[in-house]
Amino acid sequence: LGSSVLSLSCCQGAVMAAQDGLAASEDIAGATAVAVSGKTEKCWHTAKEGDSVILWGGYNQISGLVLRAGAIFNNRYGSFHHDDLIGQTFGLKVRPRKGGAWMALLRSTPELITQSLVHRTQIIYHADISLILTLLDVQPGKVIVEAGTGSGSLSSSFARALRPGGKLHTFEYHEERQRQAAADFERYGFQDVILSKHGDVCSHGFVGVPDATADGIFLDLPAPWQAIPHADRCLIDGGKVCTFSPCIEQIEKTAAELRRNDRYYDVRVFESLAMNWGVKEEPCPKRRQVAQGQRTTSGSLETAAEEPGSLPPPTSWLSYQMPMRSHTSYVLIATKPPCDEPKAVV
Repeated sequence: LGSSVLSLSCCQGAVMAAQDGLAASEDIAGATAVAVSGKTEKCWHTAKEGDSVILWGGYNQISGLVLRAGAIFNNRYGSFHHDDLIGQTFGLKVRPRKGGAWMALLRSTPELITQSLVHRTQIIYHADISLILTLLDVQPGKVIVEAGTGSGSLSSSFARALRPGGKLHTFEYHEERQRQAAADFERYGFQDVILSKHGDVCSHGFVGVPDATADGIFLDLPAPWQAIPHADRCLIDGGKVCTFSPCIEQIEKTAAELRRNDRYYDVRVFESLAMNWGVKEEPCPKRRQVAQGQRTTSGSLETAAEEPGSLPPPTSWLSYQMPMRSHTSYVLIATKPPCDEPKAVV
């Protein structure tokens, strides 16, 4: 391949998630209503009818829904009436009317959308999403073209990174999947950024994308090398092509097409693996508590917790490996040379 395969973990997605969490914390700290002309109006950080929200019950229990008056959302935690959620502040615990456990009401973010969306196809997770955003240098105001919308996981992160002023042209060859993805983007509020289109880019190209206007092109296709000639037309000089492929044979064919006639340079391949770890508290073993106790006048052992004014029994912390959520694939990146630079194979 003439390029090295690297194993790395990008933290951009984590940074974005932390920023969203900080913003949510600031929202919760604020008041839930303001007085305007003597009238009380609810602030934007409370859930309203028609909002796309997240109910978070744990690492493996994250659900997305659109609030509708009179509707009910059922899961293993209970039955959550939408009427009880409308008007609640984001970040608060909500409970079903009859028993059950609480869930957190959260505002939708690309990270939470990825973890809660319906899998119409295999999706890309944030270990790879953060890497792709970095390699394509996605910024507000830029134009990105995506081929292979799928379930819309990456598209949601593209949309946030391109705001304000940017545009995402995303293509899906399967008509029904494209229709469902377009409905999802409208529900998430991404209509101002995302243009969802149905089409086969390998056969017909990126229809509707003007020549030399795209800053970057992302290809999640079975045969990405077939779309490279069409990418040549859309990309600006210095623009980048990025592909996502599960098989190294796909990477070999794509790299060969990119290097043909010195059309692209700086061809590199990455593999990103991220493992989540958790830390939980567990009681100290009883044997250790007895060993750390104090001897009484009768000669018997007594735990320190039983002595008035003494410290409670010590606890221990357990680190454990959580399930890895990622679709292991290879990410290829290449750059189209500017007109005033000599073309060379790297």
